[in-house]
Amino acid sequence: MMILITGGHGNLANNLKKYIDGDYYGKDMLDLTDRNCIKNLPKYDVLIHTASGDPNVNDHLELLFSKAKKIFAFTSRQGTFLNWKKPGQINYGIEKLNLNFIAYRHNIENHNVQLLEPGHMESKDQYDMIAKKISGMYLTWNFDKNMIYDLCNEKYLGY
Repeated sequence: MMILITGGHGNLANNLKKYIDGDYYGKDMLDLTDRNCIKNLPKYDVLIHTASGDPNVNDHLELLFSKAKKIFAFTSRQGTFLNWKKPGQINYGIEKLNLNFIAYRHNIENHNVQLLEPGHMESKDQYDMIAKKISGMYLTWNFDKNMIYDLCNEKYLGY
C-alpha cells in the first residue's frame, strides 16, 4: 500500500512516523505550490495531508487530491468556524477555510476526502494521541458524511 503524508517534517507527521509507513514529504521534497511537482507524483492509496503554512498550497489541492484513492486532510477550528476573536494568523484561518471548501466540492463527485479537526495540539503527547487515532482509522474509514470529523470528541461537527 502506498501512502503519502504531506507536511512530512511537521510535529504531526513526525508522530505519525511511529505508526504509519509511507512517503513523508516536507517542503524540501515536495513543493505543493508547484503544479509540476504534484503532477509528477505517482498514484497513492492514501494521502494524509498535514501540510499548512502557505495559502498557495491550496492552489493545487484538487490536483493533489486526484493523486490518491483515500484522503485525510487536517483543518482547524479557526478555519472551520471563522473564529476571528481568537488571536492568531488570519491567513491561517483563511487557508483552512479554503481547504474545507475544496474538500467539500471534491467530495460531491469523488466522496473520498475526510476533513479532520484534531483539536488543540501543543505537547508531544497531544500530537502522539492524534497520530495514534489516525493510525487506527485510516485503513478502515468509510466516507459517509461530507462533514468535518472531530478527532478528540470522535464525532462530526455541525455547521
